[in-house]
Amino acid sequence: MRAFPYKRVCVIGSSASGKTTLSRALARATGIEHIELDAIYHGPNWTNPPDFAERVYDMLDVREEWIVDGNYMNFVRILHKADLIIWLDYPFRTVLWRVLRRTSNRLITREPLWNGNRETLRLTFSKESIILWVFQTYWKRKKMFPRLLATHTGIEQLIFRRPREARRWLQSL
Repeated sequence: MRAFPYKRVCVIGSSASGKTTLSRALARATGIEHIELDAIYHGPNWTNPPDFAERVYDMLDVREEWIVDGNYMNFVRILHKADLIIWLDYPFRTVLWRVLRRTSNRLITREPLWNGNRETLRLTFSKESIILWVFQTYWKRKKMFPRLLATHTGIEQLIFRRPREARRWLQSL
């Protein structure tokens, strides 16, 4: 097995594209710590910490290696610290299917998320719905991410357009 040549990895993509799933699998394969930005951003009762960016910077500054997933570019400028950026650029139908399946499963199982939060039926059909969020942000990010990546040309970038591409890459490690 060849050594993984990266120390700092950022995984970006639409909500429900599989950023955390890929990041966890990559962390298991490499032994590098995974940091999920959603776990920092979504405090108890879905509150957001006012010092979110500082918390993230502090976590990353004390670690030599990390795998970070999340889309908090407005709050946290960390892509420039990465030596690999992975963009999960999946079709809308894939992302929509994933968010519907994931939300349904979480409603049925009452799976706890970050800091004791759970998805609820009320939340699912509110203006804060993750499903609605996917509709509101998918195309914006599809336009924004290429521009964002173009400003980080000195950093290696992988763009996966289908989940099987990401799985094959992971299996090759």
